[in-house]
Amino acid sequence: MKAYALILGGGGSSRMGGEDNKVFLPIRGIPVIVRAVVPFTGICAGAVIVARPEETQRMEGIVRQFGLSRFVYTVTLGGDTRQASVYNGLQALPDDADIVLIHDGARALITEDIITRALKSAQERGSGVASVAVHDTIKRVSDAGEVLDTVNRDHLRAMQTPQAFQVPLIKQAHDTAKRDGFLGTDDAALLEHAGMKVYLTEGSSRNIKLTTQFDLKLAMAILEDEDA
Repeated sequence: MKAYALILGGGGSSRMGGEDNKVFLPIRGIPVIVRAVVPFTGICAGAVIVARPEETQRMEGIVRQFGLSRFVYTVTLGGDTRQASVYNGLQALPDDADIVLIHDGARALITEDIITRALKSAQERGSGVASVAVHDTIKRVSDAGEVLDTVNRDHLRAMQTPQAFQVPLIKQAHDTAKRDGFLGTDDAALLEHAGMKVYLTEGSSRNIKLTTQFDLKLAMAILEDEDA
């Protein structure tokens, strides 16, 4: 089964405190988006990158600059929401795509191990979503902030990316969501809404999503630790 990566590169940087798209920010001289793409190159047949319309040329330039032109099948335009951007990316996949691994371009510390686990699950069971156990105590509260109960964290997982799916399943889930006007918070939610089974795989606490300046500092610390 041929697999392609779908990398979402249209994020903002409001919580980074800057105007530039965070996926273009350098970590040790390498843009976040490049670090997010490279681990897929030895596993997938190619990649589609989704970018903002006004950033398409810049994204294509970075792809060329870092020698990814042969791997990146195309840079396509994003939509008004993450879900719309994924939908656009799915339409841009080549016809021979059997499995798609949808990944946030802001998760720059993704590893081949995480990718491989998600891919294997999608090949065997239709889906494979990277996730990690929840370690904090979770409480359900009222609108007034009153604690209603404590949730059993043994059955809780925090979702990450990549989220891998057999292409016909995720496309069908998107069609169902569009028909119903359903907006999910991640790709797996669309399969859930369509009544399909979603299977989780092991992610990593190091597979962080870069959202704030603290996350950038944490990412650099993780890389330094890996080099030690």
